Amino acid sequence: PVSDLGKFGMGLVTAGLSIARRTTVVTKQGDKYLTAIADVDEVVRSNRFDKYLNEASQQERDLLDNVLQDSESGTIVMLDKCDGLKNQNTTQFASILRRHLGRVHRYFLRAEKKMTVNAEKIDVLDPLELDGPDTVQFSDEVYPIIIKGFDGERVENVRARIVLIPETPASGERDIALALKNQGFSILRNQREILHAETLDAFTKHNDFNRMRGEVFLTGDLDQVVGIDFTKRSIVFEQSFKDQLLKHLKPQCSTIKARERARQSIKENPEVDDLHREAQKSIDQKAKLLVTPKTEIERRGPRNGISKDKTEPKEKTLRSRFRLVQPADAHRCKFEYAKLGPNGQIYECEMIGRTIVIQWNVQHPFYQRFILDQRSDGRLVTAIDFLVYSMASAELTVSSDDNLDVLSALKSIISSNMRTLLS
Repeated sequence: PVSDLGKFGMGLVTAGLSIARRTTVVTKQGDKYLTAIADVDEVVRSNRFDKYLNEASQQERDLLDNVLQDSESGTIVMLDKCDGLKNQNTTQFASILRRHLGRVHRYFLRAEKKMTVNAEKIDVLDPLELDGPDTVQFSDEVYPIIIKGFDGERVENVRARIVLIPETPASGERDIALALKNQGFSILRNQREILHAETLDAFTKHNDFNRMRGEVFLTGDLDQVVGIDFTKRSIVFEQSFKDQLLKHLKPQCSTIKARERARQSIKENPEVDDLHREAQKSIDQKAKLLVTPKTEIERRGPRNGISKDKTEPKEKTLRSRFRLVQPADAHRCKFEYAKLGPNGQIYECEMIGRTIVIQWNVQHPFYQRFILDQRSDGRLVTAIDFLVYSMASAELTVSSDDNLDVLSALKSIISSNMRTLLS
């Protein structure tokens, strides 16, 4: 049924096989006890994909009763002969597993369902920090989505919630810390999280969204248009469904970005501002000799059946429009200033047209020591600007969805070490 928590009936089997050669499930419902065992070695021995299913033995009953105590129902899962664990430290692996299950099943745990790993209770891990006194609820709405099928159209309601977590998460957990990898939307199917920190093409990951977290609640009725595969590692929304959802989410993300940018931005001392402009001028003069990120120019496909070899004029038009937006004398670098906190990164950067925009974190000890304290030495300040520009240019040149987390972690470590050394 679409109300089931699972969908394909393969999750536990495939997950167990990825970790262990033997998966045992003992479950109880009232007075009935059952045991199921999937053993790879037994499959190899018999040369058949056999699975054991029978009433639980007395030893298995005692084990389950010891865990459940007075509960009328419950289940334990045991993984034996674990040859697929990448993390051989079982204590550390159990801790990671608890946090993962605490996030994925947070709504069941909130509903007083109990889960344990190695007899240790699993606590709720909420990426939205909904119980935090400083969490700001940006929106929580139900949006009507028109679904077209063979039997006509129907309207399904999709709930989406967006919050802004505090700059210092209350729990202190790394899993919900302010970082690029944690920005975005959790996708929940029947109250269970199936994907975490997805952009859904509603925004592009950037430090302006460090505080933004969201949830999109889907029911099993939407499986056909959501496109969930059995691994539940990805989803492919039907275009119509995605367009309707983004119509509501995109403007909100744009508003959050603008508000966060305005909240952080400040004006710098005119004396210091002049020094940054000198660095900007030098970078502009030598731009043709510098290794810089390439600007992506939109290329549209053929329209009205025009073949590809006849689209040359269209591409020239696009390039011409691009030059209108980004004139030849546009700055290749622009320095801005923001209050990103003493614990924030030294700088943030982004590409707007051909311009690399660098936001100095004026609250970081690095900026205070090398810019503010040394403003009488213009050459030193310019050299520091050149250094940060070169780092930003390299970051934007090599940045991709695959290495975004690595680059963010690298900057965080550099910023943390410099903060410690200069404080």
